[in-house]
Amino acid sequence: MEPTLTKESSFGGKHSRSMRLWHWSTVIIILGSLTTVLLAKTLFNTKTTIPLVKGSLQQNNVVVTDIQARSVAHEFNDLVWKWHIYFGYVLAGLLLFRIIFEFFQPKDQKIIPLFKSSLRALRLPNNDSREIKHYFIVKCTYILFYFSLFVQTCTGLFMVYSDDVDSLQNIRNTASDIHSVFMWVIITFIVTHIAGVILAELSKNKGIVSDMINGAK
Repeated sequence: MEPTLTKESSFGGKHSRSMRLWHWSTVIIILGSLTTVLLAKTLFNTKTTIPLVKGSLQQNNVVVTDIQARSVAHEFNDLVWKWHIYFGYVLAGLLLFRIIFEFFQPKDQKIIPLFKSSLRALRLPNNDSREIKHYFIVKCTYILFYFSLFVQTCTGLFMVYSDDVDSLQNIRNTASDIHSVFMWVIITFIVTHIAGVILAELSKNKGIVSDMINGAK
């Protein structure tokens, strides 16, 4: 029996403790991962930190060449990327956890049955419900988000373990490009998701945030 679309299953609803734990853990890890990218590309960028390294050493009467300063600056950059990899490992574990506990979710909370029921409702004759259409779009974005997480995890792990394999460098470059593209897909989802939650809280669909925090108790 397919789940039916109700107000509770659409925008609010009692999310399981596992779902809430996964949600907020994933939020923290993704934000941490994106922060390391931002730091590695800006504050700890090798080109940016070379003058800082040389200037700091010169204040202590130590003169180094650009090559020597670059070596030190590169260590800082590598350290930030190592933290990015650690966040990636945790994200991979969270994604695996999400896949496993999906099988144990109540049917009215499983993403695929809900997507199918929303699609079926959308195909009903004379159906012009804005709420149904909105709900269908929301479920589509969730599926895109999960797919993006899967691609990010797979490409990230491949990049880590193929780093020292010369025969895989061409594939690694392609994986890096894909990884970068889907990073922006995830960022777009986050911004859209936050905006949607704010709009929902300001409209008749209040309680989404409290639901995800305490399960709408």
